Amino acid sequence: MGNCKLMITTALVGFSMAEPAEAAPVGVWVASAIGLSAGTAAFAVVAGVVTMAISVGINLIAQKLRGKPKQEAVRAELTRPTSLPAYRFVYGKTWAPGTPVGFKVVGRVLYICYLLNSRPSAGPFTVLFDKRQVEKDGNEFDFGVNGGARATNSPFSWPGGFASHATYWIGRGDQTTCPARIVSETDGYFTASDAWRGRTVLWARLEFGPDESARERWPASPPELNVDGNWSLVEDPRSGGAASFSRNQALIVLDALRNNPVRPYDDRYLRLDTFSWAADVADQTVPVKVGGTIPCYRCDGVLVFSDGAELEDQLEPLLAAGGSRLTRIGGRLGIIPATPRASVRTITDFTDGQPLDLVRWGSSDDLYTEAVARYPAPDRAYESAETPVYVVPGAQAADGGVAKRLQLDLDFVTDYRQAGRLAKIAVERSRLQRRISGELFPDCFDLVAGSVCDVDLGAPYGSWQGKYEVESIAPTAGINDDESITIRLPVTLAESSDAVFAWNPATDEQDVMPGAFDGGIGRVQPPPAIVMTTGTAAAQQSGDTVIPGVIAAWNGSTSASVTGYEYEWIEHSLLNFTLAIRPGGKLPLDAADELGVFTVPLQFVVIGAEYQIRVRSIGIYGESDWITSDPIIAAGPSSAVAVPAAITATAQSANRINITTTQASDNNARHLLIYGNDVNTSLTAELLWTVAAGASVSVTRSETGLSSATTRYYFARARDQFGNLSGFTDSASATTA
Repeated sequence: MGNCKLMITTALVGFSMAEPAEAAPVGVWVASAIGLSAGTAAFAVVAGVVTMAISVGINLIAQKLRGKPKQEAVRAELTRPTSLPAYRFVYGKTWAPGTPVGFKVVGRVLYICYLLNSRPSAGPFTVLFDKRQVEKDGNEFDFGVNGGARATNSPFSWPGGFASHATYWIGRGDQTTCPARIVSETDGYFTASDAWRGRTVLWARLEFGPDESARERWPASPPELNVDGNWSLVEDPRSGGAASFSRNQALIVLDALRNNPVRPYDDRYLRLDTFSWAADVADQTVPVKVGGTIPCYRCDGVLVFSDGAELEDQLEPLLAAGGSRLTRIGGRLGIIPATPRASVRTITDFTDGQPLDLVRWGSSDDLYTEAVARYPAPDRAYESAETPVYVVPGAQAADGGVAKRLQLDLDFVTDYRQAGRLAKIAVERSRLQRRISGELFPDCFDLVAGSVCDVDLGAPYGSWQGKYEVESIAPTAGINDDESITIRLPVTLAESSDAVFAWNPATDEQDVMPGAFDGGIGRVQPPPAIVMTTGTAAAQQSGDTVIPGVIAAWNGSTSASVTGYEYEWIEHSLLNFTLAIRPGGKLPLDAADELGVFTVPLQFVVIGAEYQIRVRSIGIYGESDWITSDPIIAAGPSSAVAVPAAITATAQSANRINITTTQASDNNARHLLIYGNDVNTSLTAELLWTVAAGASVSVTRSETGLSSATTRYYFARARDQFGNLSGFTDSASATTA
């Protein structure tokens, strides 16, 4: 690692470009102000002390999750059309959302320009419209009249690639003009000077195409654009500052400090040696469970700059991607990577200049027993995913049996293995609680915020022995005479441990189920099946009135784009075999019950008639095909009907018998059914008459055409308005003469 003292002698004076008045060493002014003469030993020492005056590290042990992950919200916001697009840097390899910054419709063609990156980009690129990858031929960097890339896959082209509905051009930041075809076909809306020089943009010519497939091809207007690729070119101080594509986390932090539009840093106010050291750490390889290795700290995402927010806050997600921290000292900014570091000094004593303060336990608000990290997952179209929980062994028991979870937003980490490792580092850091405050002897003058040292105070402070990191140190000087000064070093030390960074993939890495994102937009799917019900379950009752009905029910469609359902009833006439379609209605998604089932009734049905229902899904991408239920014969509610009161049979001649029966005293009874048989059983009896008869009404009928000396047996039963039947009466018989 080289000279560890120099590597961790880092500083942060603020995220701002130093003004000219601040450029001179502060120590010169202080030394002169207290009366020391230039050229004396005391002058030189005081000047050096004050130049390195206050050294304070920014401790990013944990960032608490607040609401929706920032990267997910940023990506959604950047897809919205605007004439004032947000200034953004796209880093690493990721999807860059396109912001529509100008568009014009000519006939059935949309001409549109999307801003991807507010600076030049490396490429190559893969284009996705509405999260569907575009396959292409042609050259997207050719801005001539016949240039551009043409989509060759469905639904962006005609079958067989005969003609394309989408042509696009990409400017990587080195373009000097707008594509010639865009200029010539937009009647002056786009001009040759609309080049977006120095920016990465995409122009597209999108044809609406046939109406029957247009909703599937262009479900949104304007289409949502994402472009996958290798993005910003960053300089590497290790190779002489040459700019090239990189996913190295430390180099990306350095690039954002140097080139941000808020307050860019000049190299004079940066400790470039610390960024080189952190870049080496980020390039180190880490073994993974399945075999092989991955880089230690990569950084991929979209950084949006905004006015009114501290630059430090805006760059925090980049630092979190490497678990790194910034430190400040005397006007120069550096970085401390998340890696084990050797101790540069052993502290054995403190002065009596201030009381020694030993803190054993930290605040419970900053103490955690487990951690998870949320990160944008490439296999889920960069939507938020969560790592498995990492539990610190023994931590919950040590804290009294109560689990406390740390949640991290890692907006620039796209690999779950890196995210899981950073979650472990963060929660293990939170468990280091010892703090020591005091005043060091002058021989510790070279310690700065971020320095690692050993503490060995001897008895009775044996429990405080171990490795610590300097949180802050503020050297001050008092004058003895023109040749000598007194140096004081107030310091705060925080417990540190190399075990925080230990990683065993066999035990620490946890498996994550891979996503199966499919950007294809097919036809909206109808409901899977329809269940029809009639009878008692479908009847409606209001007071003494009962209304028969038919009920249809179905589960929701499997298409996530569905917003509701439309249905129609089909009635079959059993008399003339005609079919009639009754209008139904529409149901929104919130019409489903707790189980997600949709139910609609059909009332005033004809008992004995046949009914069906057809249903289709309504979605943001159009309608599904109709699905039709099996037919059902309408029935009324089931109920008990009393048996008719009596039945008698009397022979009138050699070929005639009179039958008399009396309806039951049941107000629900509506008809009498009279049956006859040659044997004494109702099971095979033939229905002879159906007679309308209310309660207690007597009915007489005659069976004629019989042979002489013939014995016949008769039965009766009642039926209500819904077709429910009573039991049979006992038989009555007679024999013709």
